[in-house]
Amino acid sequence: MTALATLADLQRYGIDVPDNNIALGLLDSVSAAVRDAAGCPITRGEWTVDLPGEQSRKLDLPCKAVRGVSKVLVDGKPADGWKLFGSSLYRDEPWSPFGGIPSTVTVTFTGGWDPVPEDVVRLVCSYVAAGLHQLSDGGPGAHFGVSYERLDDAQVGYTQQEGSLDATTLPESTRRSLRNRFGANVASIGVFR
Repeated sequence: MTALATLADLQRYGIDVPDNNIALGLLDSVSAAVRDAAGCPITRGEWTVDLPGEQSRKLDLPCKAVRGVSKVLVDGKPADGWKLFGSSLYRDEPWSPFGGIPSTVTVTFTGGWDPVPEDVVRLVCSYVAAGLHQLSDGGPGAHFGVSYERLDDAQVGYTQQEGSLDATTLPESTRRSLRNRFGANVASIGVFR
């Protein structure tokens, strides 16, 4: 998948890029983290996902911006009689039998955003900028846990809590916000391919 932001976006936000290859690697890495947190690819495309069938007539798809569904298979066999409403598929009978092993529901759908929402582009650029700054300042982990430094009497104070070695790691609150905005509100989602 392509990155959620580009070198041109970094330039537009005034982020100095000393090495294009490093910046491209960070763009890919941060984009993957944002997609993982969101629970969906975000960019528009045709996606095929395998989901566990629910003992329900409703099946939530793992992306909120579903534009259309082209194919639905239940345990490898074509399913019909379903209707797309929002980002869920409905049908008259449950997607899996009651009391049995869940069916595998394979759904091919078109979804996502084009263009990528600007706040997501800015978020990716911000984390890439943090990664570039961290690399210029000794790399990940160089100043891990440092909460303050004082030159007079040469003191360094360290935090006593968990932290991240990498400036491009998304905090839990950002991950939760992305999941709520872009992903489905389901306990288990499928695997995109």
